[in-house]
Amino acid sequence: MEFLNGRKVVDETVLKFAAIPRKRFGSKRDNGSVVIIGGSSAYHGAPVLASLAVSQSLAALRIGIGYAVLYVPESILNVARKLSPNVIIRQFGIDNIGEGSLRDVYESIEKADVVIIGTGIGRKKSSLNSSARIIDYSITHDKKVVVDADAIYSVKFLKKTGSKMLVTPQKYEFEELSGRIPEDEHNMKGRIAGAENAARRLGCCLLLKGHNTIVTDGEETRIICPHRSTLATMGTGDVLSGMIGGYAASGADIFNSGIAAAYLHAKIGDKLYAEKGNHILASDVVDSIPEIIKKYDKEID
Repeated sequence: MEFLNGRKVVDETVLKFAAIPRKRFGSKRDNGSVVIIGGSSAYHGAPVLASLAVSQSLAALRIGIGYAVLYVPESILNVARKLSPNVIIRQFGIDNIGEGSLRDVYESIEKADVVIIGTGIGRKKSSLNSSARIIDYSITHDKKVVVDADAIYSVKFLKKTGSKMLVTPQKYEFEELSGRIPEDEHNMKGRIAGAENAARRLGCCLLLKGHNTIVTDGEETRIICPHRSTLATMGTGDVLSGMIGGYAASGADIFNSGIAAAYLHAKIGDKLYAEKGNHILASDVVDSIPEIIKKYDKEID
């Protein structure tokens, strides 16, 4: 086991232990289910946001879960439905999730194992309030929760957090959570300490994105160190959140799901560099998932 500033650097064994055997005679629900909430009419229009949200759903399914439902506002609903026949897509809101009725979403959450929220929801107060209510409801109902992207700006409105919740900030989202920009990656000791302090203060798990990814619950910390910067492109972070949700829905706890997904994400990045150099799309990451993890597939009676 390698160490970086006294913290364990993750190796491929994490993928073996994160792979939960399937029941030979199980149904799709037995293989794990995820609810994903994302999208708005903000930014540069429906196609981009719809594509990111669908990629997140496909990433969760590629990990091996049986069921995923994606909620998006009406403004991107038709675009999202045209992107893939493999994703169940339902409407939540008109232009953003702050305009939607929570009843249907709550019913889906009650049936799910994991909730992923944040991709492209925007930062309108109404959307952030809805996001906070969804996260609170999920935690109250003992669900694992991945809080990503814009939903990170709703964390300050939460009534509670917990060990089943993982936030996935990049640099500026980390500043929103902690009040300061994380230390530069040339100062990994300070960067690790900042991530650990933030996780303890928030009372949840935290995955700090960067070239070297830090996953911590405030007490235990793991570092994922890729060889290349291939994945520093649009949409790959959304795919990572889908992968985390996939592992968590399969049965891994949220901390180890973050570790396994971040390692798999990095390994795929290094693989894609050998194939395509620094010229990849988020969809390339999704398509590469089975090739790496299929050798860990198991079935039990």
